[in-house]
This record gives sequence, structure tokens and C-alpha cells, in this order.
Amino acid sequence: MSGYRRLVLTFDAFGTLFIPKEPIAKSYADVARKYGLLSDISNDQVGLSFRDALKQQRTNAPNYGKEVGMNSSQWWSNVIHSTFSPFVPSTTLPEQLVPELLNRYNSSEGYDVYPDVRPFFRILQKMREDAQRDSTLPKITVGVVTNSDDRVLSILSSLGLTVGPQRHRMLAKNPEQHPEGAADIDFVVLSYDVGFEKPAREIFDAARDLTLSFDSPGDRFIHVGDTVTVDYQGAEGAGWDGILLVRDNSFNIRELAKMAKVPYIYGLEKLGVHVLPQSAESWWKYRQILRDQRS
Repeated sequence: MSGYRRLVLTFDAFGTLFIPKEPIAKSYADVARKYGLLSDISNDQVGLSFRDALKQQRTNAPNYGKEVGMNSSQWWSNVIHSTFSPFVPSTTLPEQLVPELLNRYNSSEGYDVYPDVRPFFRILQKMREDAQRDSTLPKITVGVVTNSDDRVLSILSSLGLTVGPQRHRMLAKNPEQHPEGAADIDFVVLSYDVGFEKPAREIFDAARDLTLSFDSPGDRFIHVGDTVTVDYQGAEGAGWDGILLVRDNSFNIRELAKMAKVPYIYGLEKLGVHVLPQSAESWWKYRQILRDQRS
């Protein structure tokens, strides 16, 4: 036995589960050039303008516009217009340009899932099924806790992950218990819904409250993400266990050595051995089952 009855395991979204297929500056510039714009403007110039536009929009309308009553489409439309405004008068942008970019970054057209995500969730689903049949095994509830707007839901679904209906904004209206386990992800907590962004404790508390709508409360909470301050320290500050997922070369071995007290992994398959309820031997068994199924 693991010493706890239910594990609540949550993940960051962007940079943890999925990433843009190509640099955003390139996508913006390519779409503009398709409409005959920016022929003499480099991708780097577009990238700098995009970063400035994003920073300004976050200042003017924090938390994806939540603070000023703006929805995500309006918020990102402003970013797109501001990105192109140094090069093209906003009034002359082709009518289709903004919707095309909005649609691209609402789905798998604009994003790729990391290669280890789908295999990990298949293994996790098998472990959850076993826990439903064997009362000695702790149950596992899976969620996403992310600083984002509601685009995350459509992105995850389009990338092949099934997402349950539970969101923080629904809790007050619909607090009754809900079945879990049928979806890869049982619930999603968005900063837009909560009104607070990680690393604020409030967004992790919202996730904890949301799990009360399932058939038994969690008694161990783990959050996995790709940033130290936002994900790891945010989780630890809320009384959770944080795990840093190293997705790129931004952390070298020397930097990681300095963070000796920060538990980190280089891929999701390493997560099972360290934190999931079943033993390391069981974890490798599940991996072998999936390999046999694919062969």
C-alpha cells in the first residue's frame, strides 16, 4: 500500500503537454505573406513585435482579459492586430487573417503533443482501471492546472486526449459528484476561470476544491510542470508536491545541481517510477504491456 487512498496528479499544459509546431513568429509571418503582406519584413521582426504585443496585452488586460470582461478570442485578436500594427495599418488587415490565426492556435493545426504524452496517458489509464478493480490500490485523479484561457480544452482534445467536463467555473453551479476515469483528464482548472494565475495558491486551492466533487477526496496532490517558479514553487507553496519536467536545454546539469531540492524528471515515463502509487516493478510491467500491444 502507498499510505494514501487517492492521488490527484495535475499537469501544466503549454510547454508540458504540448508545444507550437513551429515558431509563432514564423506562423504569423507566413499567414500574412499569404495575403500579400510583410514581403520585406523578417520573421525575427515579427517575433519581436509579437513579444511586445503580448506583454502590452497582458498589462492592459490581465489573465487573458478576465479582469476587463474580455473573452479569449477578443484578447488574442488584440494581440494579432498589435503584432502587425508596426508593419500594416490595422484597418487594412485582410478580413480572414485574424480568424485564420485564431483557428490555428485553437487546435492541433498549431500545436504538437510531446512524444511521451500519449504513451504516458495510456499507461496511466491502465493503472487507473486496475485501481478501480482492486480496492487496495489508490485511485488516481488526473487534472490540468494552467495559466490560460479556454483554448486549452480544444487543443487537448484535438491532440487526442479526452477531457472530462469538470471545470472550476462549474463547481458552484453543479457541485454534485461526477464519475471519473473515462477520460484521460478528469478536470481542467484555468487561470481565466479562477481569476488567479500560478504560482498563486488560489489556483491550486481551486483544483483541490474541484476534486471534492468526485467519489472520494484526494489525500496526496502532485503537480508537474516545466517552470520552477510557476509550477514547482507554486505547488509547494500550496502544500502540494511539485515536480519539474525538463523539456528542453534551458536547464543544464550545473543549473539542476544548484536546485538539489527541486525534484525533476526528463520525461513523463520517469514520473511513474518516482511518484505513482504502484511500485516501480508495476510501472515497467505496464510499459511492457503497451509495447506488446503495439507489436
